[in-house]
Amino acid sequence: MSKKHYLSNEDISVLCSELATVVSSGITITDGILVMLQDDDDKKKAALLEQILHSIEQGSTITDAFRKSCAFPSYFLKMVEVGETTGRLDAVFESLSVYYSNLDEISGSVRSAVTYPAVLLVVVLAVIILLSVYVLPIFADVFSSLGLVLPDGARWLVEAGGMISSIAVIVIGAAAFLIIAGVILYKAVRPVRSLIQHIASHTKTAKTLYAARFSAAMSMTLSSGMDINESLDMCETLLENDYMREKLAECRKAMEDGAPFVQALADTGIFSAVNMRMISIAFNTGTLDKAMDSIAQNAQKKVSAVIQTAVSRFEPTMVVIMAAAVGFILISVMIPLMSIMTVIG
Repeated sequence: MSKKHYLSNEDISVLCSELATVVSSGITITDGILVMLQDDDDKKKAALLEQILHSIEQGSTITDAFRKSCAFPSYFLKMVEVGETTGRLDAVFESLSVYYSNLDEISGSVRSAVTYPAVLLVVVLAVIILLSVYVLPIFADVFSSLGLVLPDGARWLVEAGGMISSIAVIVIGAAAFLIIAGVILYKAVRPVRSLIQHIASHTKTAKTLYAARFSAAMSMTLSSGMDINESLDMCETLLENDYMREKLAECRKAMEDGAPFVQALADTGIFSAVNMRMISIAFNTGTLDKAMDSIAQNAQKKVSAVIQTAVSRFEPTMVVIMAAAVGFILISVMIPLMSIMTVIG
């Protein structure tokens, strides 16, 4: 099996936007790709489009053509499959463009919020270690030559520096080992990966994201003419998470036992009471596809807002940590200096 090299979220968003434009114009996707190749100067992107076009011309489905390129994540492929099955590729590509654009924006916010403070924190910690291990012992020697003893605070810092110097290599090595082992276990050992994903899937934010994906899929399938059961079948293939599959199974079981769709869906707890009222009204008025689309958009915005809030809280936390570290540095240097100046004076 070939190693997968996924495109970036930004690249997928731009590509989906272009594909949505050409498909919605009424031309076939093969003709649309040919048009895109004429106007695209990006050699890597052109090579990818040519590979996809070649696969389609050789008889592959659109979904299989994208899958064979090994450049797209699972969610993208399953959504394209939904669009191809329902005949709504234009809506799917437009939805995916917005989805991956939001992911790219969130990723950029996280990187900008984390990278600078993290680098600065590493530098500050390095300076602290340098002072404790190398600089403060010099002050200790000066005090000793003067027949004096370091103040308690400075002596504590020197002793801490000695401890740091003796265990620094062990701590760094252990941390590096744990990180590397964790990455290897997550990627190579399925039970470990499943356990982590299971824990993550039960967080409030993850459940909101799953509800958004489910709503988007239901909207597309229902608007294409599928009935409730067919839509649930398609959603079950789209949603890979065990949590959502369990919820869909509960919904199906309740419907088989005679419960109405709205009641069966409400009993799963996938949606809030407010969203369920919206779904109930839409189901009775025949506009369930539009209601699901609205719920999907609102849920996606909510997930983005939660992540942005978490990022905004991280920055001041890092500032406080760095301020404390800077204060530690100043105290560790000033106490011995002031003591020496007092003795000399």
